[in-house]
Amino acid sequence: MYPEWQKKPFFELHLAWLVQGPKGYDLLFKVNPYSLYPTREEALEAAKALLQKERLDQDPRVGQGKAPVLLSPEDRTHFLTLLEGGKALLPLDRYALLGEVVEVEERLLHRAPFQDPTNVLYSLRGLPVRLLLTPLNDPEAEARELAQGVLEVLPEGLEVGGMRLFIPPETPIEGLAYEDAFFTLGEGRYYLYALSEPSS
Repeated sequence: MYPEWQKKPFFELHLAWLVQGPKGYDLLFKVNPYSLYPTREEALEAAKALLQKERLDQDPRVGQGKAPVLLSPEDRTHFLTLLEGGKALLPLDRYALLGEVVEVEERLLHRAPFQDPTNVLYSLRGLPVRLLLTPLNDPEAEARELAQGVLEVLPEGLEVGGMRLFIPPETPIEGLAYEDAFFTLGEGRYYLYALSEPSS
């Protein structure tokens, strides 16, 4: 198995605002997007950088949530001290700030040209997949299923359920090994999704 396909250990940082509900705290909104770091220290540094902002609003890539409470310097210091232990819950009036640094194993998105055997199409070879197409010039368009079946990777392209697709050698293939692959050809964006969990 290529190193690029393997799951690797990372530390994921979660920050979220909670609100007091009838049975305890409920999620108000997640603050940061899906964030992976090679070490616990880097995850804590990222949390520290976020907490230096005047307001701990939601990252625009996640949503438009605004911080319900402004943090005092003492709140920030106390929260970071708790977070160094792995999990922090800081009650603030009827709200609370939750933070966690969790060790996870993930595959990272991999990108390689079609001619490179490390491209993730090869990780899906022999698995049942769905092949979908979305037109590039119409972002609102629904993805259209072109084929379903076992993926064969050929020297000149791929075959799914009897349908062949020619792929030029330099075409960049992106995706997560054993899960999905996507690439652009002409006016369309093609997606392949594994229909079953890999045994490896």
